[in-house]
Amino acid sequence: MPTLTIDGAQITVPGPVTILEAARTAGIVIPHYCYHPGLTAVGQCRMCQVEVEKTPKLVTACNTQAADGMVVWTRSARVEKARRAVLEFYLLNHPLDCPVCDKGGECPLQDYTLTYGPGESRSAEPKVRRAKHQVLGPHIVFDAERCILCTRCVRFCREVPGSGELGVFSRGDRSEIALFPGRQLDNAYSGNVIDLCPVGALTSRAYRFRARPWDLVAGAESVCPHCSTGCNVILDVRRRQQGEELLRIRPREHPEVNRWWICDEGRFAWGALSDPARLRLPRWREGDAQVEAEYPALVERTAGALRRILEAHGAGAVGGIVSSRHTLEELFVARRFFREILGTPHLDFRVRPAQWEPEDAAEDGILRRTDKTPNSRGARGLDVLPGEGGLDTRAMLLAAREGRLRALFVLEEDLAGELPEQRAEEALGGLEFLAASGCLATRTTAAAHALLPAHGFAEKEGSFCNFQGRIQRIRRALAPPLASPPLPEFLRDLARALGKELGPIEPPEVWDAIGAAPGPFRGIDRARWEAIGPLGLMPEGTGG
Repeated sequence: MPTLTIDGAQITVPGPVTILEAARTAGIVIPHYCYHPGLTAVGQCRMCQVEVEKTPKLVTACNTQAADGMVVWTRSARVEKARRAVLEFYLLNHPLDCPVCDKGGECPLQDYTLTYGPGESRSAEPKVRRAKHQVLGPHIVFDAERCILCTRCVRFCREVPGSGELGVFSRGDRSEIALFPGRQLDNAYSGNVIDLCPVGALTSRAYRFRARPWDLVAGAESVCPHCSTGCNVILDVRRRQQGEELLRIRPREHPEVNRWWICDEGRFAWGALSDPARLRLPRWREGDAQVEAEYPALVERTAGALRRILEAHGAGAVGGIVSSRHTLEELFVARRFFREILGTPHLDFRVRPAQWEPEDAAEDGILRRTDKTPNSRGARGLDVLPGEGGLDTRAMLLAAREGRLRALFVLEEDLAGELPEQRAEEALGGLEFLAASGCLATRTTAAAHALLPAHGFAEKEGSFCNFQGRIQRIRRALAPPLASPPLPEFLRDLARALGKELGPIEPPEVWDAIGAAPGPFRGIDRARWEAIGPLGLMPEGTGG
């Protein structure tokens, strides 16, 4: 554990670390461009130069190991002169397009120029002009004249996804980042170069010119819903006259889950939230057509249909298929509704092959997993499974085809689209009553007698349990543009229409009930749940 002195402060650091990392532990800022903790250190941007006593030249802090007894100065006259010179070279050919650059307002080049750079330029020569708006792939645009050759993007593609599409070509002041011949920047993690680029050379095609950083309200911390990894993300929202709009998703650092990265699906595949074709109004089937219905009328009609089936055929004629896209709190309320209010043992969440396994597998060895939902482990832990004598998803579809199952709830799953081999569309079409929910119209929602628009992950509070068993909070970033309440409220209102009480449905109150029940979440009451921080909560005895 070496002890060194940085700017007069004595610092003891555990194990071998660089000067830059040692300074960070003490809150001392050393400016840098090419360094990133998730990539190899190359020391080529030269912004992190510092002065070390008894060393004749300045050294780069990002790849110089901290040694016991070392004395380091980060703001000496030599260091400040070197930083001004480095910044002057970076600005020599850099365009003055900050007002229209997507990085403007959150740009390290702007910040460092203001803090450490020269006050004015000495250059009167014409700038070297480079190509603008080069489309590198499905998600990324490159403005070469902004690039400062930090090579973060090159190293990322080589070291993380291992695809290596990018390289540095030409020499001297003509050096430029470019694609290798015949390649595109289309690996599954390509969007991370947007975050890595410190100057706005690599920008998002989806976000380009959509907003300025100061237009965005404070980002809400959430969790990606697109696989069981549960990557930590930040949701950036802009308020407009027509309402709030989610404009971008960025990764949030978590050393045990996603480190600094997210995949492109998690970053870009959220269009259903603002899709013009999104389901917004409750619907009720009349004859062969679905018509818009007021929410209270939908509840009463659904209760009436259930009451007739329960009285004629009993609870065994009703089933529920919920989704592991639901939060833990929604799953618990749904389980209580089906088991205690309706009294049916037919309940399941398993639809895709990966969900039938006790644990899903890594898809690419990085972040993506075979289970494309965020909460299968949570659903299993809450026993959202068939009860004694109950039917699973496949058996419910078979029973529906044979006429033994008369009513079915399908919540945020497209059985007709996912299970053609189970003849799901035929089974759903033969039901006496089908209630469904979803964000977008599907073959399953088209067959529903009662249709409830679903809230997206950015429109609700709650938590997911990822494949590790880690409970992570999701937070509401958007007001849902729907004429219907969240699923727990619908189930509560439906229970009341049936003459029963479902019990508490707000997340803190639900956790009092979850924590009191047997299972992996026992002992986690509302106080522990409300105290869950950015790194989530690993219940005691949970395997990693």
